[in-house]
Amino acid sequence: MKRYLFWIIALVLLFPFSCNAYQDYQIGEVKVNSGPDLTTVIIPVKKGTGYVVRELTEPPRIVINLYPANLDPPYREIRVSDQFVQKIRLSRDSKNVVKVVIDLNTPDYSFDISLQRESPAVVAEIKSAHEDAIFQLLKQEKNSPFRSETREDKKGIYCIVIDPGHGGKDPGAIGPSGLKEKDITLQIAKKLKSLLEKNLPVKVILTREGDKYVALDERTEIANMVGGDLFISIHTNAAWDRRVQGVETFYNSQYVYGEGAEEVASRENTVFASETLPSKIKNIIWDLIQNQYRSESKALSRVVQQSLTETCGMVSRGVKSAQFYVLRGIAMPAILVEVGFISNPWEERKLKDPEFQKLVALGLYRGLRNYIDSFNRKVSQ
Repeated sequence: MKRYLFWIIALVLLFPFSCNAYQDYQIGEVKVNSGPDLTTVIIPVKKGTGYVVRELTEPPRIVINLYPANLDPPYREIRVSDQFVQKIRLSRDSKNVVKVVIDLNTPDYSFDISLQRESPAVVAEIKSAHEDAIFQLLKQEKNSPFRSETREDKKGIYCIVIDPGHGGKDPGAIGPSGLKEKDITLQIAKKLKSLLEKNLPVKVILTREGDKYVALDERTEIANMVGGDLFISIHTNAAWDRRVQGVETFYNSQYVYGEGAEEVASRENTVFASETLPSKIKNIIWDLIQNQYRSESKALSRVVQQSLTETCGMVSRGVKSAQFYVLRGIAMPAILVEVGFISNPWEERKLKDPEFQKLVALGLYRGLRNYIDSFNRKVSQ
């Protein structure tokens, strides 16, 4: 998908502008931080500069085109010679375009490119592929007994992606006693995974197996790359008023629907920091992908919401819609479930209880099972 979108994005980013308008978009002095497990390349740019990235092999290298940008003098070369990077070459590629080539010392790597907002800079992080969450999941996929079954080989739903919200440096919401959302969501996700694998002929992928930070757009990429058929992101809710309680389920939509939906989306989106595409282009691409699954996502939300509230005996706050970054761009029905208010002392105590976590997982399982059964019957007719 990345390769398919590259040329579309490149055409938009490199659309010709007036040469004179961007004479002062000079690239600053490149900084390199070398560590035992990570090399970070920081390329200072002017506000408004965008970029397009490509990977090339033989030899391995990462190519970043910066636009609008200028380089004076028109060529620079920085020797690095650490574990991952051999050297960095910058050149004035064409009018208002600067090409940055990061020559690598190894083909065994993964990388992440982001745009730093404060002190504007394009930041490239290069590390071992074995440390990359997507690499590890694809490796599991390769060795999976389900590997021979593809979407073309089998109708219906058989791959479910569960996303335990937050993790690592992002604790999520924190309850009155110090309980962290990231811990609860992982525990419930693992219990749900066990129920699904034990009772249904499906494979289940977790976007994180432990207390690890995974960017929101990386979670989307994981779901798409492993060929998921359903995506469920698990969270706990929070509110200023500690009396607020209950369960609510969301599907992604550019139109906000439901009381408090916009506030919940805003809170869950706060860790979104990937700027590899300009926001307007990113929004267009994401909405085009998710639009075709919106009706199914809405149906899935209703089934899961009903099952969860009935199983757990909790207040139902209904099905709502808003713009969630973790749901955008996912090529499958996708929902986000807030399984209770960690800010409510009573619900926090319940969420901390392993037995109640099992009950939440059971409610989610029953909802997913009912939806899967209904969907599979429909496609088999």
